[in-house]
Amino acid sequence: MLFDSLDKIKRNSIFSAILLMALGAVMLLCPENYIDSFTLGAGYLLVIVALVMMLDFFSSRKALMDYIMFVVALVVLILGVCVLIFNEDIMVVLSRLFGILLVADGGRTIFHAFAYARRSERKGWWVLVILSVLLILAGIGIFVNPFFKTSNELMKGIGATVLFSALISAVRLIWTWPLRNTNGGDGNE
Repeated sequence: MLFDSLDKIKRNSIFSAILLMALGAVMLLCPENYIDSFTLGAGYLLVIVALVMMLDFFSSRKALMDYIMFVVALVVLILGVCVLIFNEDIMVVLSRLFGILLVADGGRTIFHAFAYARRSERKGWWVLVILSVLLILAGIGIFVNPFFKTSNELMKGIGATVLFSALISAVRLIWTWPLRNTNGGDGNE
């Protein structure tokens, strides 16, 4: 059971680290002239993803998880339409959204640090807790937004914190995977 959960965390950590690295790099490298185009592209992407999720629902078995994913698709669709309609104020919305997501990711990483990394018998697992607290503080900083005067500065700040989140996802992957037990047994003792 523990190893099944760890396999799922491993896949999620690899996927989220790759996506976050790509998103952070794009946000850091995006010139100020293209911020409006970037937000419009993100809005269209959200709408397309939501429509694909809805089409998956219509062809699914209609289990409880399918209904949950349909509700998530509706939320993503509404978010995408809001990005397209309110694109002038979207940087404020993005700062709030990424702030909440970074705080949630930091909380999830703290949970994984105590639930899995501590049990993995690795030295220094507590570093993951410290990095998670820093991620939560960065998320609060992005949410409150006291440092950024222009939308370009805000975009760069969000990109840097997203790259930091990708780094923490990679560290979480390393520290949550258990070491092999050389004394015999299954390593769950």
